[in-house]
Amino acid sequence: MQVNALNQFYGGSHILRNVTFEVPQGKLTTLLGRNGVGKSTLLKCLMGVVPTKSGSISWAGQALEKKPPYERVTAGLAYVPQGREIFPRLTVEENLLIGAASLKSPSGVPDRIYQLFPVLRSMRQRRGGDLSGGQQQQLAIGRALMSEPELLILDEPTEGIQPSIIQDIGRALRLLVDEFGMTVLLVEQYYEFARHLADHYVVMSRGEVVARGEGAKMEEEGVRELIAV
Repeated sequence: MQVNALNQFYGGSHILRNVTFEVPQGKLTTLLGRNGVGKSTLLKCLMGVVPTKSGSISWAGQALEKKPPYERVTAGLAYVPQGREIFPRLTVEENLLIGAASLKSPSGVPDRIYQLFPVLRSMRQRRGGDLSGGQQQQLAIGRALMSEPELLILDEPTEGIQPSIIQDIGRALRLLVDEFGMTVLLVEQYYEFARHLADHYVVMSRGEVVARGEGAKMEEEGVRELIAV
């Protein structure tokens, strides 16, 4: 994905300021920054949930900035929002099947989803609202994967999640990249989680990109200090 000179305003506030960065194909890119720097707004702009004032967004040779969200999904993007936003009264299986709505011929839940997150198989007939926070996060990721995306965008998937499930999510994301060739853009507050997963990193501050580089060099390039509160 290529993002170039993206600007967004809320009222008189300039939220995104000429944001420019690349998400290399087949790699995991982490987007870091303190609270309130515009990370979630940026993801919503990438998905078309929030319109952009100016700038361009492209994926696989397609210009996306003028496309509605459903066309971005059919172009290969999937989004796991902050707060999960599952359907609490639907079963796990029903939640997953909703994620396949963009496919022409959906054929049930593929076994790959249950291999990534085994707890979803054992709980597939339970209501989403009865799952723990960590299980709901796995469900939200599984639902996004049901559209068979090429680019998976996640907004702080470790927020409020117990450490054992954070590890499970990390393993699943690396497997998606390393074994299935998926591209991942991960917004994350938990620095250690991001550092261990990242192939590439981008840091934002006050609506601007202030640093970028290879994940293996995050420590020596002072990323921890850039995002410290």
